[in-house]
Amino acid sequence: MNYYLRNIPRIISRALKLRILVGTVLIILLPGPVFAIDIEEVVWGFNNQQTRSKCIPLSILLRNNTPEAFDEPVQLNRLQYGGSKVGAPLIRKVFLAPFSSQWVQFYPYIIDSYQADWSLNWGPRFIYGQKLTRAENNIDSNSGLDPVRSRVILSRSDALVKKAGHFKQFPEELFPPSVTATDSLDEIIIGHVPRWDAARKVSFMDWLYQGGVVHLLPDDMTGENLIFTTSMVELNSPLEFFRIGEGLVIRHTLKMSQLTENALNTVVNAVHDKEAENIRIHPSEARQSKTGDSQYNSNSYGDFNSRLMHQLSDLTHPDHNWPLIYLMSLLYVFMIFPGCFLFNKRQKSSRYRNSLLFILFTVVCFSTIFWSIGKRGYGEKTTINSLLVAEPLQGNYFDTTCWINSFVTDGGKYRFTSTGEGSLFTTAQETERINGFIANGTDGIFQADIPAFTSRPFLYRIKIPFTKPECHIVDYQLNPDGNLEALTLEVQPALPASHARMQILFREKLYSVSQTEKNNSSIFKLKQEGILPLAAWRTKLDGNSNYVTRNSYGYEEKEISAVYSELYEALVIKSLDLNTEAQVANYRGHPSRIKLFYYCDIPDEFKLKTDVLGDQQGRILFVYDVALPEKKIAENNESPDQ
Repeated sequence: MNYYLRNIPRIISRALKLRILVGTVLIILLPGPVFAIDIEEVVWGFNNQQTRSKCIPLSILLRNNTPEAFDEPVQLNRLQYGGSKVGAPLIRKVFLAPFSSQWVQFYPYIIDSYQADWSLNWGPRFIYGQKLTRAENNIDSNSGLDPVRSRVILSRSDALVKKAGHFKQFPEELFPPSVTATDSLDEIIIGHVPRWDAARKVSFMDWLYQGGVVHLLPDDMTGENLIFTTSMVELNSPLEFFRIGEGLVIRHTLKMSQLTENALNTVVNAVHDKEAENIRIHPSEARQSKTGDSQYNSNSYGDFNSRLMHQLSDLTHPDHNWPLIYLMSLLYVFMIFPGCFLFNKRQKSSRYRNSLLFILFTVVCFSTIFWSIGKRGYGEKTTINSLLVAEPLQGNYFDTTCWINSFVTDGGKYRFTSTGEGSLFTTAQETERINGFIANGTDGIFQADIPAFTSRPFLYRIKIPFTKPECHIVDYQLNPDGNLEALTLEVQPALPASHARMQILFREKLYSVSQTEKNNSSIFKLKQEGILPLAAWRTKLDGNSNYVTRNSYGYEEKEISAVYSELYEALVIKSLDLNTEAQVANYRGHPSRIKLFYYCDIPDEFKLKTDVLGDQQGRILFVYDVALPEKKIAENNESPDQ
């Protein structure tokens, strides 16, 4: 015994040396892919910040350190606190020449400020990888994720991602090739003509058309006005400020170093004030009409997209016969006891063996019964429930956000795609690991394993080709307070007649409208009644709103059409990018533009392409933004004395 005690240090030393030797041999013999690539730089979003409830561009600079080409898929995985992977991995093919570097872009969905870790994996079964964490110097620990979108300087391709003056630079080569990945970009400062391919030029103009703000500076080399070509020629207007769609372009004479946050805010507010004055709304009056934030909750109610998908999943569910299941459960308990005891008392011999046979027979019999009545519901079928918000872009395209829930009665691996450009899929959750993958991009696809009689909710963004109607304001009238009294809007070709709801938003008020058909056109007119302030819908963001209620026997649900109708208000708020009660209460729309909300059945062009063989049902909210004619604005600006 003393011999073993004396030799314990020697035994431990030998074991340690053996571990070091084995580790060294394994490192030498490990395959090349372990060290094949390194992560040199990571850029989150446009200003190196993660933006809540958005799919943001994640740019990763990869380097191949070997003399062999790297040509294989890589994965981006969301990590839980313990390091386990959740959600569906984002996957894409990467080719790196020997000893070369290349930017690779993914488009992850950001849920909240507590989930900050991701991993990039590659190799056989993606066993190799590196962890991605947000840089600490980019995080305000007291604020969580910044809900305000980005304002950045567009820099040349050879510039690093760093702060220049008061704003961060964003290299032009990292601008996403599709508008679906630009949700987290607010304003951009340009001092040179970017060297973009056709896809990025179209993506930039689509982003601007939807409401982006561009600050044009003189050429940083010549000092002259920038001259754009091809699809960006609209930016060559000599005006001090002008609009392209909903977007605003402002020319500056200041140098890049002279620009500050306050200077840009002052210029943008001055433009808004001029536009407000065009329809007799004094800027000070417009600002005084806002309600103080302190009166309403300024906190968001969790992740809106996740909540909306959960509400869709409640529309389809196994309709089990719960009374029969409960009755059979009570009978099963009775058969075990006192049933087995009573059976045993009636036996004259072999009581122990007969009791075991009785229990075995009872278990097998009731297992078969429960399997029969509980393996499926009664009358349910494979169904895809959908909610969409579609906003027109230049040309015949619509920028579309889609919330989907696919319920299947036959389990298996299913694929989901859609006709369009720039597909971005996400499961928008961080609790469940999904057997499948997401490949975003031009031919984006989502593949997931869905067990029988379960559902798979997910979200995707896409640019869909669809004929855009021409909207023309025939006539309108404003009252002395600057609110609409009358309006006639013509839309050609006519919009679908089978609509669920339609309204017009002007400034902060919603107006009910009537629709008539005339010469293949839809004519919309304001109704005298039905004017509602948008602030009345501020509680629609409350996560406690339940559209489907459960009781002990299952579901007490409303009609599907009634549920879709109740989700209309939430979709309108989502289309305006409002996340808190205070934002809804203080919303003031553009003073010289209206929005037409048209809520109807989903056209076939917007439906998913999938091998899920079932019905696709749902609603789509079309959002049309229309400017009030300048001539009518001038007429309304005439003083009563003239």
